[in-house]
Amino acid sequence: MDPGADRDALPPRFELVVQLTDALIAGGRVDPALKAALVEEFGDEGYDELVLTVTFASAFSKAAVAWGPPPELPVTEVPTPTPGGDVADVLI
Repeated sequence: MDPGADRDALPPRFELVVQLTDALIAGGRVDPALKAALVEEFGDEGYDELVLTVTFASAFSKAAVAWGPPPELPVTEVPTPTPGGDVADVLI
């Protein structure tokens, strides 16, 4: 399924936030027209909060991948569901 397939169903303000997230993750540059639309919708403080939230979440995610889990963290195995609703016998 196309990851953007359901974006047409989003309310306009949600779509603005998705566009901001895409811009920040793709290179950190936000188009001035997008910034203006976000500031109009959320205000200056709301825009700042959105930018900080997206960049912090991205940074924490990258750090978690780079450093991995702590060695004392227990391993959790989750069975893989199958299309029929049963759980597969194979663990990945």
